[in-house]
Amino acid sequence: MTPKFNFSKKEKLKSIKDIEQLFKKGKSIYQYPLRLTYLEKKEKNGVLINFGVSVPKKKIKLAVNRNLIKRRVREAYRLNNKALKNVLSNSGKELNMMLIYGSEQILSYSEIEGKIKVILCRLTESCEVDSK
Repeated sequence: MTPKFNFSKKEKLKSIKDIEQLFKKGKSIYQYPLRLTYLEKKEKNGVLINFGVSVPKKKIKLAVNRNLIKRRVREAYRLNNKALKNVLSNSGKELNMMLIYGSEQILSYSEIEGKIKVILCRLTESCEVDSK
């Protein structure tokens, strides 16, 4: 059986209320040029992770390039979030997460994927520690 690497509509972070709470009370993990802000959900809805990506217009001017970066970030997240989902399902936690891109240069997919792997690894370790 092959593992599922989907990123469904249910997993997208869209609620304005949740996003505001995330930036007010959330914790951050930084790995240049990416910053992950995350917060444990108060109201569980059966989805382990709600995830969003932000690329500021101030850093990347052209919408085409912002969309390219967002696609690369989402794809790298989609392929590398399995360990985090396993830890969260075992501990019974659910998270809201937002990844913010902070560079003026457009990184290649392999560079973005490497940074996201580091961030997700650190988040997985902190979730394991919190659940013990």
